[in-house]
This record gives sequence, C-alpha cells and structure tokens, in this order.
Amino acid sequence: MTAIKHDRAELGDITLHYAECGAENDELVLMLHGFPEFWYCWKDQIPRIGETYHAVAPDMRGYNLSDKPDGIRAYGIKHLIGDVLALADHFGTEKFYLVAHDWGAAIAWAVAIANPERVKGLVILNGPHPFLFAELLRHHDAQIAHSQYIARFQIPDVETELLAEDCKQLWDWTFSDLIPTGEMTETDEFAYKTAWTQPGAMTAMLNYYRASPLVPATEQTKGQSFGLDPEAFRVQVPTLVVWGEGDKMLVPENLDGLENFIDDLTIVRLPGITHWVTHEAPERVSYEILGFLERLNGKKAPEKD
Repeated sequence: MTAIKHDRAELGDITLHYAECGAENDELVLMLHGFPEFWYCWKDQIPRIGETYHAVAPDMRGYNLSDKPDGIRAYGIKHLIGDVLALADHFGTEKFYLVAHDWGAAIAWAVAIANPERVKGLVILNGPHPFLFAELLRHHDAQIAHSQYIARFQIPDVETELLAEDCKQLWDWTFSDLIPTGEMTETDEFAYKTAWTQPGAMTAMLNYYRASPLVPATEQTKGQSFGLDPEAFRVQVPTLVVWGEGDKMLVPENLDGLENFIDDLTIVRLPGITHWVTHEAPERVSYEILGFLERLNGKKAPEKD
C-alpha cells in the first residue's frame, strides 16, 4: 500500500495542508472531509485510490493544520468553492474528480453545480443535496429534529463547551459508538482531539455552520420555503451517491427525488452503516469510488476485496 505523504499548498491568501498518494501526473481526485473531521477520515481510502490516481485530501480551511482565517464571512460557500478550484489549479489540473462526505459534500455539490466544466465525476458520501435538504429542514419533522445541532453550533461561544474535558462532548456525539466495535481506536481518538485543539480550529470549524443560511425550522418558520429555485441546483456531472442507511442525522428521504436534479446518477445504499461511512465500511467505500471512476474512464471495475 502506498505511503501517505503530506505537504502544503499556498493558494493566494490561504494555505491548506493536504495528504496525498499517487503521482502528480495521474488524474486528480480531491477528497473533501466534513465536520468534525480532517484529512484523516480518508486514511484508508487515500492509499487505495492513490494506486491508480493522484488522491489528495486537504484539511479544509479552518481545520487541523490549514490556515484559519478570522471571521464568519471567511467560511461562506464562495470561499469554500474557491479553495477547491484553487487546489486543483495548484496541481495544474483543469478537470478533476471530487469525492466528499458530510460538509465536504455540501462544498462538492456547490462546486459541481457552479463549475460543472471542471468536475469529471462526483462521489458523495452521506451528504444531502442542498435543495432537497433545505426543503426537509422546513417540512420534515424528523429531519428538523435530527438537525437541531446545526442551530446549537451557531450559538456564540459554544466551542467552549465542545473543548471542555478534552473534547469529551464532541467525541461522544460523533465517534464514541465506534470504539467498542473497533472501527475507531484510541489512536484515532488522539488524532481527532489533537486536530480539534489546534489554536483557533474549533471556532473555525463551527464558522461553517454560522456562515450557512440553512437552519432547521422553528415553530414560526416550519412549512415556509427558503424560496430557492430548483433549476439552479441541477447537477450536470456524473454522480455516485453512497449512503449509509443507518445515518442518525440525515433521514433517508434525502435521497427521494434526487434523480430529478441529476441525469447521470447512481445510488448505492449501505444497510446498517451510519453517517461515518469511511470508518465503518472503508473497503466498500474504496471499492465503490474506484468502480465509479473506472466506469467513467471506460475501464474494468476493480475486484471486491
């Protein structure tokens, strides 16, 4: 298995740390993590994908070893899209593949919608389509209930609570259930807590939520629409969605009607797998990503391990 290398990319006014495998002359696959992760969530996939492609997993702005610009506005979607395009430019690549999970998926959807000419293929892991998610946040009781953490993360100074007691609250909310099953280890826990306690990181991570207009409905706003035009959210890029059906934060209805926004769509459902698909089903995730990329390239899909 190829060893993971680390470097930093200077992208104008921001520098991003990234992990990578593969040769720079191979086709580029950018892998975007979500909250509250960092490049490490792809540690099992980077070497496997790097056998054939140039797999690059950045710490998104604000996370771990990447720059952490001040202020909520620095985490608006236009800046997050810009980081992805600038990173591809850094590697001299006009067209690239995007693989993304959770908040990374929100960014990847936005990149593919706004810049389809740059994206050769899109792989989404448990990350809702923005229009469908916005509708569910206003109309679907279960999704509203599951998304109350979004409103909480927008409360000023909530990072003090999340950092308290060696980040116990945040760890328990995310990964503690995966330790008894062996899908997360004490080594993994140390890696995550080290990333979360980088100076300024927790505030920067939460600023993604604070900059987002999407919040779960209150009693006053329930049933109201965000007023979004569905035509503005069409995805003109071949797309694979891999979905852990045991997700406790995202209801399965996030997949309903997805075909209305994407002409070339493949959905793979993983029963019994929760939101943390890269940890719970690492080999299956690699297999599905590589199979999709090989299909787009007209090559034979890889054998299952």
